[in-house]
Parts: sequence; C-alpha cells; structure tokens
Amino acid sequence: MHSTKPRPSWSLPFVAALAAIGVLRLLSDLLTDIDPTWATVLGDSPLRFLARTTDGSFAGNLNVQYFKVMAIPCGLAVVFLINGGLTGGITAAERRWANPRFRLTCIVALAVVCAFCEIEKATHLLGLPTGLVEGEQVWLNHLAHTVGGILSYPLSSWFRYRVVVPRPQKPLEAG
Repeated sequence: MHSTKPRPSWSLPFVAALAAIGVLRLLSDLLTDIDPTWATVLGDSPLRFLARTTDGSFAGNLNVQYFKVMAIPCGLAVVFLINGGLTGGITAAERRWANPRFRLTCIVALAVVCAFCEIEKATHLLGLPTGLVEGEQVWLNHLAHTVGGILSYPLSSWFRYRVVVPRPQKPLEAG
C-alpha cells in the first residue's frame, strides 16, 4: 500500500511573484493617475518598468502598452491566492481550482474589469481621475488584455497549492 504526503507546490513562488508584480503595477497605475510625473523618481532603475509611463525608449514604450499582457495573468494569481487562503481551506480551494469553468469564470471577470478600465480611461464615462498616458492606445490595450486572457487559461492549470508525493516505503522482509 502506497501512502502519500502532500507538500507545497513548486508553482506557489511563481504565483506569488506574479501576484506581487500585478499589485505593484496596479498601485503604480493609480499613482500615475494621481500624478503622471511621479515615476521620474525611479530614474533609470529597473523599477521604472512597474510604472505606466514611458521614458521615450523602445522598452519604455513597450512598457506603457504591452505590459498589459500581464494584467490578467497577474490578476489570476491574486485570485488563486485569495481562493486558497480565504475560502474554506486548501482542500476546498483545490477542488474549485481544478474546475475549468471556475478558472474560466475568473479569467472572464478579470477581462471585463480590464475592459471597463480601458473604456473609462478613454471616455471618462464615470468621471474617474484616470486617462491614457503618452504612447497608449485604447485598441492596443484591449488587444494586449485579450492576449493575456488567452494565455491565462493554460497558465491557470499549472497553478497548484500542493502536490502529493509518495512516501518512501520500507523494504519487505522475506520471511
């Protein structure tokens, strides 16, 4: 008889990193909406790529527009962590996450939020203090979010809370 012992999944550090990047980018986007010049304090450090701003370089222009490919995967990582920590324990969270419909529903919900944000930035329907920054185009934002959403589905199947590994067995004694 083989007994098993669960251990944390290798994907947890990856998920935590994605979630951290997403939260930092969201906070920097909010700061950019309040003060578009705040990112100048980051200078040429790599941290400037966490801000929705461009320094005029090729990498800076890509950052404004194409970092949005990461929005839904990063948001999904946050949802995964919340699902595991606040919703009835790991066993229940594993059951929910194993359901493809649950993961797809999370991705669609994140896509709707992203689309709303882009529409608000372009039209100010609700009058929120947000807007497009230099080099940003609405249609490219939607395209980048769509690509991120499509990539999120297969990525979501790699997210695991724990894995089950076989315990070492004692050798059978001949008798």
